[in-house]
Amino acid sequence: EIVYMEYNKIDGYKITPKTKKEDAIEVSKIVFVSPTLTEKLIKKKLELKLRHLLSKLNELDDDDTSGDAIRETLVECERLKLTIINNYLKYLGQEYANLSLKKLQLIINKLRYRLFSLSMLNQELQYNNEQERGRRSR
Repeated sequence: EIVYMEYNKIDGYKITPKTKKEDAIEVSKIVFVSPTLTEKLIKKKLELKLRHLLSKLNELDDDDTSGDAIRETLVECERLKLTIINNYLKYLGQEYANLSLKKLQLIINKLRYRLFSLSMLNQELQYNNEQERGRRSR
């Protein structure tokens, strides 16, 4: 029996493979139709990204970094948050998505606090430098 499927109308989790090898079949799109497989794939993907962001946060805490690295990580966190809300919510379920968003919000809050404390430290240093200049000129 021959079955004709319209691949454009299949509803599922769509990904495009990034690796391309010579002398192989070229795949432009993969669609995962199984809900349990899709959920497992997305959960694993999210856990890896959250671990990566946590390791970046720990590196930023250990090092005395500039605000640029903190801002880049903050933008990456915000981008992941939007991706979860826009793309992954329908595959994950409300409970796991809320848990992931709460974890991500904790990381975002820590990064914002770190950025704020760094900017306050810079302002304090500028103020002290101006005070020193003012004392020397008189």
